[in-house]
Amino acid sequence: MIQRLLAIFVVLTALTGGATAHPHVWVEVQSELDYAPDGRLTGVRHHWKFDEAFSTYALQGLETTPDGKPSDKTLKELAQVNIDSLHEFDFFTYAKRGKQDIKFLPPKDYSLTYDGTALTLHFTLPFADPPAKKGEMSLDVYDPTYFVAFQLADDDPVKLAGDAGSCALTLHRPDPAATTSSTTLSEGFFNALTSASQFGSQFANRVTVKCS
Repeated sequence: MIQRLLAIFVVLTALTGGATAHPHVWVEVQSELDYAPDGRLTGVRHHWKFDEAFSTYALQGLETTPDGKPSDKTLKELAQVNIDSLHEFDFFTYAKRGKQDIKFLPPKDYSLTYDGTALTLHFTLPFADPPAKKGEMSLDVYDPTYFVAFQLADDDPVKLAGDAGSCALTLHRPDPAATTSSTTLSEGFFNALTSASQFGSQFANRVTVKCS
């Protein structure tokens, strides 16, 4: 499983060479829930900022500009590889209306930016069948295997964009105690996990939206 995730993010196997416990990659999440003029929720726009160490490994050996920054070509190609590979893992994004899963269409408007220390992946996941205007839905972001740790940003983690009307959101961050307890588990335990595992759900970042 580790090797497959490394392939997603295009990093060297040295990334986990000295690691003894999950997670191995940290991602700060900011998201926007996009509403159409008729008030229907059409999709989610993600901004995933990777940790500095991972970003450095991901860019090793790739084309740069004369000032040492990744070229536009490098960022474009790397964004494409990430998007293509993340499809296998459902983009670590899970939406529900009640107990019913809400499916996504292929991502669009994706790009990768670099601020000098960290890479940020931007992409939009449109809903295949936008949920009804009224009611409640939830959106979770997490890695079932906990190879990647997702954390909502401290500032403006989630916004309602467009004509959200009377909709209101509630954020649910993972229990810090769960994160602490995971450090006592062996790497062998984590290596046995698959994308169908539910272990990582205890670290989920959940957004609940209610519209009246």
